[in-house]
Amino acid sequence: MIIPERNSVDWVYFGPAGPHPELDGVTGRRVRIIQPKNLSKYESVIANLLGAPKVVNRDLDDLNSLLWELIDGQRDFNEICIIMESTFHERIIPTAERISASLDQLLSLGYIGIGNTERDEVA
Repeated sequence: MIIPERNSVDWVYFGPAGPHPELDGVTGRRVRIIQPKNLSKYESVIANLLGAPKVVNRDLDDLNSLLWELIDGQRDFNEICIIMESTFHERIIPTAERISASLDQLLSLGYIGIGNTERDEVA
């Protein structure tokens, strides 16, 4: 089973709640990921002189915000797809492809990791 999990990154909620399932820890609010900029010494001096921000704020849309909340290291890819489709219906179809693309992007940015584990199943 493919189980995505959030890495240790700073993030906050903002805005009102949107569509979401009634699950513990799931609010439906938008998510902002806060990433420190990796500046060279020279870039850092220029940024300080210009008063540039030292972080990049990445605001996720409502679909990716809910996806972020569902990536808790407990739900597998299939469970996430089912929850997302039951919440957003035809807006997210084709569900598996869209979620896979979002996970790939979050993975490439270093925000999540992907585990492949076998769960104990009771016969």
